Amino acid sequence: MAAKRTKGDAPPAVEAVPAEPAVEAVPAEPEPATTGEAAGTSAPARSAPPPAPPRTVRRALAGVAAAAGIALVAGGAVVVAGRGQDGPARPSVPGPVEAAGRFALDPAATDDGFAQELAAVETAGGTVVAVGNEDGGRAEFLVSSDGGRGWSAGTARTEAGTVPARGDRPRLVAGGAGRWAALGLAADGTRVAWTSPDGRAWTRRALGTAFRPSDEVNDLVRTAAGFVAVGAAGGRAVVWSSADGRVWQRLDGIRGVSGLYGAAASGNVLVTQGTYPKKVTERKGRRKVERTVAAQGLWRSADGGRTWKAVHVRQSHGSYGATKGLVAGPGGFFTVRDAKDGKKRLAIVFGSTDGARWSAIGKIGVAGHRGVESFGGSPAGLVAVVRGKRRTIVRSADGRGWKAAGTVGGAQVAGLTVADGGRLALAGRTGDDAYLFGVDLAKVPGAVRERRAIGALGAVDGRVVAVGAGNGDAAVWSSPDGAAWARAKVPAVRGGLSDVAHGGHGWLAVGRAGEEPLALRSSDGVTWRRAAAPPGRPAAVAAGPAGYVAVGTGAAWRSSDLGEWRGARIDGDPADVTATANGYAAVGGRAKAPAVWTSADGAAWRAVPLPPGLDGPLTGVAAAGGAVVAVGPGVPPLVSSDGGATWAPRGIGEVSPTAVTATSGGFVVAGVTGGQDGAVFASADGTEWRRVPVPGLDGPADRRLTALAPVGGGVLGTGESDDGMAVTPLLWRADVLGRSAAAAG
Repeated sequence: MAAKRTKGDAPPAVEAVPAEPAVEAVPAEPEPATTGEAAGTSAPARSAPPPAPPRTVRRALAGVAAAAGIALVAGGAVVVAGRGQDGPARPSVPGPVEAAGRFALDPAATDDGFAQELAAVETAGGTVVAVGNEDGGRAEFLVSSDGGRGWSAGTARTEAGTVPARGDRPRLVAGGAGRWAALGLAADGTRVAWTSPDGRAWTRRALGTAFRPSDEVNDLVRTAAGFVAVGAAGGRAVVWSSADGRVWQRLDGIRGVSGLYGAAASGNVLVTQGTYPKKVTERKGRRKVERTVAAQGLWRSADGGRTWKAVHVRQSHGSYGATKGLVAGPGGFFTVRDAKDGKKRLAIVFGSTDGARWSAIGKIGVAGHRGVESFGGSPAGLVAVVRGKRRTIVRSADGRGWKAAGTVGGAQVAGLTVADGGRLALAGRTGDDAYLFGVDLAKVPGAVRERRAIGALGAVDGRVVAVGAGNGDAAVWSSPDGAAWARAKVPAVRGGLSDVAHGGHGWLAVGRAGEEPLALRSSDGVTWRRAAAPPGRPAAVAAGPAGYVAVGTGAAWRSSDLGEWRGARIDGDPADVTATANGYAAVGGRAKAPAVWTSADGAAWRAVPLPPGLDGPLTGVAAAGGAVVAVGPGVPPLVSSDGGATWAPRGIGEVSPTAVTATSGGFVVAGVTGGQDGAVFASADGTEWRRVPVPGLDGPADRRLTALAPVGGGVLGTGESDDGMAVTPLLWRADVLGRSAAAAG
């Protein structure tokens, strides 16, 4: 059970409003997936854009919905086959290959690059489950089937059997008797659930209308009849119940109670902690003033949460204030209060066999006692973290006698319990790492992943560069041919690179170092050094006839020599930029609408009118001479044949783009279908698109290409395969617009 906040007692009697009818869970809709720190693609690296496309392209379209199901019907045509519109079938195209060895991580790195935490831990019999997440990464489920001795990483899948999109955050967990459930949030804040028969294999599920966007869901417990969650909405307590974690009923607006923040269950008996409005009278001078305060209390239900009655835990033995924590433990229910015995500080433990009648049964005290920080347990025992000279773990078999069981150091404890056999399970975080008491998570297969993200690709004759992040640091990989790769020499900088371009003064990569802009430059793509960075939030960079141009939130910057940047304001949020036959074109969004800006010299920019009825930002752009293609989730690919002056939508079906580039033969777009499979499309001029049959981009794992660049007359792509346990880099190379195909090497 999760650690609880300090609250109190003496509540009023309450009456429950009848529950709403059972609500059938709605199948989960596909969710957005991020592809690294990049937010678009970038641009050419030539002094003057010729009819052939620029040679340095492009970065991943980060933040693009992985399966947004875009209905693209305006203009153009799509051929889903391995042949041209009228021509014969093309040769088969090779699939991507796994490339972890080619994009190596720093062997001296001491950080995995992810901020991780475990938000809750629960036990049932010999099974212990801890849930949490990587920041911006996957939901995490750690499970032990032997009482906390050995641990392994669980798996999560959607109801369709695919790997869920990143950003899920399970916050609560409960289970037992072959049924487990977890509740939490998706990346967009939508509330979602996970269910499992064993705590190891989880299915992600959308929740029906029993849960509303403004609800607070604060605790989850397993009862004899199923699951009960408690929380608040609109200043009133709410209780949700479910037999299986899939279909939920809502008990809305328990009268007299403002909200519930904790719960414990034994059989079908529930006890909850919460707040209620209480009127108090205070004397101010000669006047008595009445006001309403938030008081804390406990309530009991003997019918699984349908009706409730207030219960009282009387102050005794020097106790004061609110009860802390609520546990269904050995032989009944338990809670604690801070107390004083003369000048000595301690805590009093209260117990109840039935949740209705409570009495003081024990004391907790440590050297320099300053209060109980968290309190938890199970039928196998009780455990608490107590602040004193140290943050000490104390444990008890019955709530009466307590003994020290270790310390937690600087860990933030989010949940604590006792497994069958007596092993303690405390979960939370320490710094940016997940914390599980007594467990080295680095030795648990699948529990800790090293962060590796390729944000962009760039290419010129004889050199290909990939930029991104590894283990939390900015990283660059370099190759003479796109096949053999090595880590480039890069200054140690915490952060990541989102785009790269090559121009008259060599290579330039931009990104972020924490909250500060980051720029690195190189003459050969192998050895890099810090450079003057555009003074803002640069997301993309291109090189063209007027020099280097970078764009980011609300601004564009130009530099002729990488020594000094001059900025110009842009009304909107440009995400990508490319050099065109007319100068430069930047794409992005303004409010919720797509936006395009053009500039002849990179200094003065103007917004370009777009066709009406489009929704969503543009995230990537590529140019080949006067032809320009811009893409974004929810927007049909926009094509300009006059260097960005006018635009028309052209469809490629239900696909969310993840990358775009221009080759000597035309344009290539990578994306994700509505079924979350990777896809590749090709077009000679952007007006008619052909689906390229690339093998190995479908299946249960999330496999996609996220960055593209023209190399050797064909296209080179990088991406990743995420099976829910590990993320593996992908490398792909093919000639999808010419007469032959080539493997990745």
